[in-house]
Amino acid sequence: MTVQQVLSRFPGWQIIDMSGGWVAMRANFVPKNSGLSNVRCGETLEELAGNLHTESRLQKSRTPAVGR
Repeated sequence: MTVQQVLSRFPGWQIIDMSGGWVAMRANFVPKNSGLSNVRCGETLEELAGNLHTESRLQKSRTPAVGR
């Protein structure tokens, strides 16, 4: 997996190669009380992608459905 692949799957995040792992930061931060993270980490890009997938599921569960 490449950084470009992760970025294409999870737009809205900036990914940084840190010593010993990877860090993703939201381009637009969410409020502290939102229940969401502004930073997610992973030892590998695959682990980071899994953590971003979890974060996107959390975000979808907190987004109100239109028309309800």
